[in-house]
Amino acid sequence: MLWSLLSLTGLVALVLWAGRTPRLDTLFRWLPVPLWCYALPMLLRTAGWLPMDRAASAWITDQIFPIALVLLLLGVDLPALSRLGRQALAAMAVGVCGILLGGPILWWLFRTHLPADGWKGIGALAGTWTGGSLNMIALRGILEVPDDMFAPLIVVDALVAYGWMACLVALKGAEPRLNRWLRAIPLAPDEEPARAPRRRRAAPRPLVWVAVVGIGLASLCRWLSALLPVGGMVASTTGWTILLATTVTLLLSLWPAARQLGQDGMRLGYPCLYVVLAALGAQANLNALIATPVWIVVGIGWLACHALLLLIGGRLLRAPFGVLATVSQANVGGMVSAPLVGAVYDARLAPVGLLLAIGANAVGTYLGLWAATLARWLG
Repeated sequence: MLWSLLSLTGLVALVLWAGRTPRLDTLFRWLPVPLWCYALPMLLRTAGWLPMDRAASAWITDQIFPIALVLLLLGVDLPALSRLGRQALAAMAVGVCGILLGGPILWWLFRTHLPADGWKGIGALAGTWTGGSLNMIALRGILEVPDDMFAPLIVVDALVAYGWMACLVALKGAEPRLNRWLRAIPLAPDEEPARAPRRRRAAPRPLVWVAVVGIGLASLCRWLSALLPVGGMVASTTGWTILLATTVTLLLSLWPAARQLGQDGMRLGYPCLYVVLAALGAQANLNALIATPVWIVVGIGWLACHALLLLIGGRLLRAPFGVLATVSQANVGGMVSAPLVGAVYDARLAPVGLLLAIGANAVGTYLGLWAATLARWLG
């Protein structure tokens, strides 16, 4: 088990180093670090070059992921969402509805071509397209998504989501025509929809202290989960651990001192998350990617529903297309890409995208569970 953990940690460290290399910046912009952390172990495992027993992978997922969850969610600044205007928040709500309704509808349309428990995959994709990779992995544990289903979902998330980002950037040239159709009220020259959170950064806390807090909260949630019944949508004590860790951490993040600690915890949280993703990749079967074409069709149709509802809502709200594009990428892309898309349309929209993505990341797990419940009912 120790050798497996060291191997995956070394592989993740190599990917992180490559992702910071300027010459590879374009490659990692379109094929992000999470995809490499999952795909490389899968390829090496298929080739027989990466020994990995299932017990080691299960230990990494059960023990390390709750710690990563705590460290990454503790720094979420939920009160900052109040700085956004009503228009941006309303557009975000419409975009989320498009994700939550589009997935179950596409599942119902293609259910004969997908596994019987494909509703679990719908929940996982809904989590990542309303929050991010963190929510996708959380929902994998809660819903017990099989490995042979999870592999295609990673591919769909990367190809469809980043293809969508390219479309949003390309539509910059059609912005005037789209704004006329939307009857958009343009942003005033002196208008500032939102400001990036300003914090007085104290000296970073030692990682040892940050790790103690993360391990302590995760252990408490793991102990409480053993007291709760298993069944229904939460199929294991690991699922309860993830739900409890999410809820308890978000409540603690309302306390400014805890939120400051969470900002330091991200330095450790993301590497832990990538190690978990690598462990999942090491257990995936490359043959499962045969099912990818069907899931890609579902993903494209899904985002088409999201876009259609967002355009209709945007016309009613008279929102500029730049706001809609930023909102959409905050859903589908997350904290890294949403500010980039926002800045393409207006520099003032970059902090809007960041704040919206942060808020979505906090609640993506709950939204994914809702989508999975609806898809299961439709199926």
